[in-house]
Amino acid sequence: MGKLPSERGEPTVALEEAVERAGALLDRIERPVTDEEAEALADCFGDDLCFGLAWNLLHLIETAPSARTSQPAAARRWRDGLHNL
Repeated sequence: MGKLPSERGEPTVALEEAVERAGALLDRIERPVTDEEAEALADCFGDDLCFGLAWNLLHLIETAPSARTSQPAAARRWRDGLHNL
């Protein structure tokens, strides 16, 4: 899937399609995810909220067995970075 698209810049049809595609892919992931899947998914965070999809991604990662005790570093960095948005 790669990084979530950025919500910055002018809205375009391509951006709208990319956001819809990313949302559909996230919805298809079976929950709960494994710790390994959570680590891989954490690398998908972009630079912003991606129209709310970043929250969906974070909640998906939080379904992993170790999420409460050892959340992936990329997820922690993204969550902590929310204070700078």
